[in-house]
Amino acid sequence: MHIGAGSWVGYFRFRSVWCMCLGWMFFNAVFYGLLTWLPNYLFRVHGFNIATLGGATFVIFFSGFVGELIAGWISYQWRARGGSPNQVYRTMFAVAALFTTASIFAVGYVKEPIAVVALLSVVLFFLRWCGMYWAIPSILATRDRTGFLGGCMNFAGNVAGITVPIIVGFIVQITGSYFLAMMFFAGAGIGLLICSTAIDYSRKLPV
Repeated sequence: MHIGAGSWVGYFRFRSVWCMCLGWMFFNAVFYGLLTWLPNYLFRVHGFNIATLGGATFVIFFSGFVGELIAGWISYQWRARGGSPNQVYRTMFAVAALFTTASIFAVGYVKEPIAVVALLSVVLFFLRWCGMYWAIPSILATRDRTGFLGGCMNFAGNVAGITVPIIVGFIVQITGSYFLAMMFFAGAGIGLLICSTAIDYSRKLPV
């Protein structure tokens, strides 16, 4: 069946599509920002040496791995017991965004290295709950168009992945500290919260 270009563009009439793309962009803003700048931050601000830096980084990102598995299990069990798509996904993404935002905000004020590692582990644990974003294209689109929405979402995320490390670098260079960088990540967490709760997960889009 031939599908005209206009029908693909029609997806962008819907708030859910824009929120999906922007939500994934905000997620990647935090994730890639930490992935690229976290070791330098721990070294320069908290004096971690190579050995402690490697161990701390492993603990922080392993927490994200564990969080993603647990989030998938919770959402599956919840849906299996009758939870509606909007109830499950909005709640889980909201919890993830709130804990991510609050924890990374606290990182900007905490000075104790162990507490910083603990908070960053909480950030990654809950942030990786948003790995479930990859279910959204198949929720919103029919099978033949899921790849299109997934590509749009991934494009938006990659925009953040490319630009955010540069933006954070400018912030650190101009201010001479990582405080505003942490506040920038906290702001992205708020954006993730708003976008995730504005998506309608209950129906496929009529395109």
